Amino acid sequence: MSKVIIIEPSKATASFIASTLQRAGFVCDHASTYESAERLIAANDYFAGLSSMVLDEVEYGSGINLLLEHRIPAIAVTASLDEHVLNTLSQKNIVDYVLKKPDQAEYIARIVSRVYKNQGIKVLVVDDSASVRDWISRILKRQGLTVLQADDGHSATKVFYKNSDIKLVLTDYNMPGMDGLRLTAHLRTIRPMDELSIVVLSSDTKSRTAPLFLKQGANDFIQKTASVEEILCRVNSNLEFLELIQASREQANKDFLTGLWNRRYFFEHGTALYEQAIVGGSELCVVMLDIDHFKMVNDTYGHDAGDEVLKEFSALLVDYVGDAGLVFRFGGEEFSILLEEVQADELVEFLEDFRVLAEGFSVEYKGQGIKFTVSIGATANMDESLTAMVSRADGKLYEAKRTGRNKVLCDW
Repeated sequence: MSKVIIIEPSKATASFIASTLQRAGFVCDHASTYESAERLIAANDYFAGLSSMVLDEVEYGSGINLLLEHRIPAIAVTASLDEHVLNTLSQKNIVDYVLKKPDQAEYIARIVSRVYKNQGIKVLVVDDSASVRDWISRILKRQGLTVLQADDGHSATKVFYKNSDIKLVLTDYNMPGMDGLRLTAHLRTIRPMDELSIVVLSSDTKSRTAPLFLKQGANDFIQKTASVEEILCRVNSNLEFLELIQASREQANKDFLTGLWNRRYFFEHGTALYEQAIVGGSELCVVMLDIDHFKMVNDTYGHDAGDEVLKEFSALLVDYVGDAGLVFRFGGEEFSILLEEVQADELVEFLEDFRVLAEGFSVEYKGQGIKFTVSIGATANMDESLTAMVSRADGKLYEAKRTGRNKVLCDW
C-alpha cells in the first residue's frame, strides 16, 4: 500500500506536500481537521502520515499522537524549530520532522520514500544490554523497519543464518563471548559491504576503536552518546547506499527495453546455479527462444512496433515461467530461460504449451494486431558446463528454425 495521510489545516501547505509526494509515486489523502483525520484513518490503511503540530480546537501535537496511536509512522510538519518545538518533538516517537517550506520538497519525498522502502527490511540489533537493545529497536521501528535482536556475537550469528535477508546490523563492541569486532569480521566472510551494512554503536571512546572496526569491514561507527536524530540519519544513509549499489547492479545487468536480465547476468548468475545443481544433484535446463521472422515485423510495422512486440513477448514469457526459472534477453529477438523447477521429462510439454500460447498471442499496436510464432531449443544435458548447455540449446534452436520454425526441439 503506497498511501499517505496529510493532516494539515492549511490548504496551500497540504497541496504542496501532496503534489511533492504524488510526483514521487504516492497516493495522498488530506485531512484539514482532527475529526476528518480520524474518519480517514478508520477507513484506510496508510504506511505513513504527515501532520501539522497545530490543528484547530485540539491540543498541540494531537495529529501526531493520533498517527502514533494507530501505529502509523509519523512525520511532524512544523513552521519553526525553536527550543519548545524541538523539545516536544524529541519526546514523541516520530520518524522525523519537516519544515513548511518549498525548499523541503526533496527531503519530504526522500523521508517518505525511506519509510515506504523500509517495509519488510530486516535490521539486527546486537548488544548485551537489554535496555540498550530495546532503546535502539524502538528508534528503528519508528522508521517502519523489522527489528531482530541478539545479546552477543554468537547469538547474532545464529539469527543472521536464519534470516539471510538482513540488510543492516547495528552492533555494540564490548560483549561477552564474541565481541562486536569479531562479529564484524565473521559477517564480512559471509556478505560483502555492498550487500550488508554493519554499523557499530559503541560507548568505547579510544581513538583506535573506530579504525579497527572500519578495517574489519564495518560501514560506519557511531558513539552511543549520539543523538537519536544522528543515529537515524546514519542508518538511513547506510540503507540508501545499499539501494544505490543494487540499482547500479540492476542497471548493468538488465536489458533497457524489456527489463529482463541480460546476457551478462545469464552467465554470471547461471554459472553459480549450474555449480549448485551439480553439487546438489538437482536438474537445470537451458532454453533458447527466437521470435520467428522478426525482421518482417520491423519492416511491415516499423521499429517502434517491433519494440512493442519485444516488450509484450517478454511480459508473456515472464508470466508463463513464473517461479520455475529466470528469463533473459540474449539480444535482438533472442531470449533464454534457466529452468530450475521443471524436470527433464516435463521439459518438452512445458515449452510446447508456451509455443502454443505465443502462437495464439497478438500484440495490439495502433489499431493493428501483430501476430508471430516462436522457435525453441532446449537441453537438460548437464554433462560438461553451462556454456556447453547454451551451445546445445542454441543448436536445437537453429535446427528448429532451419526445419520450418514454430516448433520445440530438445537435446538430452
